[in-house]
Amino acid sequence: MTQVTPIRDLKAYLEPEQVERVIAATTNPRDLLLVRIPWRTGIRVGELIALKVQDIDFENRSIVIKVQKMRKIDGKAIERRRIVPIDQGTLQMIKEYLEWRKQAPYKGDLLFPFTRQRVNQIFWKLGRKAGIKEIGDPEVSQHRNLHPHHLRHSFAIHCIKRGMSRDRLQKILGHQSPTTTSVYLQYSVKDLHDDYDKIWEDETAETKD
Repeated sequence: MTQVTPIRDLKAYLEPEQVERVIAATTNPRDLLLVRIPWRTGIRVGELIALKVQDIDFENRSIVIKVQKMRKIDGKAIERRRIVPIDQGTLQMIKEYLEWRKQAPYKGDLLFPFTRQRVNQIFWKLGRKAGIKEIGDPEVSQHRNLHPHHLRHSFAIHCIKRGMSRDRLQKILGHQSPTTTSVYLQYSVKDLHDDYDKIWEDETAETKD
């Protein structure tokens, strides 16, 4: 079986209460933010570890994501930017984290001076501690340990469920094609049944009466 990225596995996402369990499993401001930021913004793990302190716009409640791309025409590197909104509560946590990490020897401007592998390791441990050992459909995904991309997936599903339009979600996630964002519109069978039942809640209640 070939490895499939979490986005292709439509069951590979966490419900909000599961995310809270992962957050509750953290023991320091750093790990808390490693979970909280992708959950509240949907950014990729590569974007997370590339964030610099100056990319956080506390006044306008947003973060600036910068991605280097190679232009196909001439092979020249260009920088693409997108603005991602972030909530005030997370911004306050970032301020507290920056104060907390002053005790560390690192004095650079990266928000999280880690490799992708180190972040994946932290997520694996948090998932185990939170009792979330496997995520997704075993028939689709071979690697089902908690991964940062699961939070991007969870953020997108949560936004769709709360009524955000595909176009707005596409801008936040940074997808070049709306087709990619449309993957998140496909709920699991359980989600479809839950949403369908909500439409007829009143009639169901009358039948029971």
